[in-house]
Amino acid sequence: MHTDLLTDMAIFAAVVEQNSFSGAAEVVQMSKSNVSRRIALLEERLGMTLLHRTTRSMTLTETGRVYYEHCARLVAEARDADHAIKAMHASPSGVLNVSLPETLGRAYILPLLPEFLQANPDVRLNLTITSRKIDFRDERIDVAVRKGEIEDESLCAISIGSSTQYFYASPSYLAGAPALGTPADLDDHAFLASRIYYGPADIEIRRGEEVTVKRVTPRLSVKDHEALLRMTLDGLGVSLLPAWMTHEHIRRGELTRVLPEFRGPSVDFSIVFQPHRGMAPNLRAFVEFLKAKFRLYRPWEFDEDSENVVRVGR
Repeated sequence: MHTDLLTDMAIFAAVVEQNSFSGAAEVVQMSKSNVSRRIALLEERLGMTLLHRTTRSMTLTETGRVYYEHCARLVAEARDADHAIKAMHASPSGVLNVSLPETLGRAYILPLLPEFLQANPDVRLNLTITSRKIDFRDERIDVAVRKGEIEDESLCAISIGSSTQYFYASPSYLAGAPALGTPADLDDHAFLASRIYYGPADIEIRRGEEVTVKRVTPRLSVKDHEALLRMTLDGLGVSLLPAWMTHEHIRRGELTRVLPEFRGPSVDFSIVFQPHRGMAPNLRAFVEFLKAKFRLYRPWEFDEDSENVVRVGR
């Protein structure tokens, strides 16, 4: 690669953005004649005309437009790299835009934020609480806590644990319902599903290391775990719910865990952010804070026989 290529690309990007050689000369701190000479040498090396120049105007050729897009991207990435290295040694400060899932966010992450803000007095938080899929760029989100598989391979994801689902029903429902000893008995019960189905549904059921699939026809389907919990408490049927949602209701006798030897699929939780933001001090502080909180204590996994959370060694 030509030793001056990156410099010439930066000069060309400045010329396009300033729409003049004199303006670009001020930006790159060169003389106007030197800028003009470097652009001419760049065109000669490429064997292409990048700019149409007259005494009164300057326009990009189609080749110049394509070349500029690459140049501008490289210059922006170089600036990001420079800022990132400098930021590594800076204190956490500035605005951090955070997206949290509704139920888990309200129950377990929001109560932690006063401690985070006290430890990082120069950080300001903008919170979005939603369970829908977000667009990091369009919604200007810096970091998100999300459940399930992260399909976007352009994002960095750090796991903070899994939420196991178990079968639950209310005592009022069970009082008038048939026996429920094995998953096969679900055929005789009203099943409440956490996803929308338009017919029979196949659910994964685990017993130790054994995995089977059971087909059920939901009496009610709702794509909202809080609503599903409410319907289960109201005695509408049997549902698969994350253990952390049910702990207090179990303790108060409002819910009963049924089919205790069996469990449903687990749902992963991750901290997600864009790679180029990974070195920002405020983002790094937030990620490290959540990792530290959930490294030994995963508050969504409760021992049904204890009011304490399960400790997880690492």
